[in-house]
Amino acid sequence: MRQRLRIGCRRFVVIAVALGLGACATLGRNSPDEEKRKAVTDAASARWALLIKGEPGQAYDEFMSKGSRQVISRGEFVERMRITAFRTAAVEKTECGAESCQASVRITYDHKLMSGVGNTLRENWIIEDGQVWYVWSP
Repeated sequence: MRQRLRIGCRRFVVIAVALGLGACATLGRNSPDEEKRKAVTDAASARWALLIKGEPGQAYDEFMSKGSRQVISRGEFVERMRITAFRTAAVEKTECGAESCQASVRITYDHKLMSGVGNTLRENWIIEDGQVWYVWSP
């Protein structure tokens, strides 16, 4: 029963993300800032949900920008993300320019030396091909 519930939840998340990103397929340089901010907030939240669930490969596949894929391979990204046990993530603020946005994301995670560490990250996102994409920053 629990496994069926997990599978159902995964399908729901995938469908919700697909629908959410599909709605953003028309983003561009001249899109209203409000639409850009919403698209980045939704994408960043969905990306972090995957990382928290322990699915960094899927987060890479769905959100990593083309340029970032040239900088870090899927395998390397997965290995780096598996080092840390992420607990929570919440997008606190998003600011956008013509073709890029920055999102402030408050995360908590467990480190090998301590649990429940909190930090605010500043993520860069770009608008490309009508969608928002995460830009890897080592």
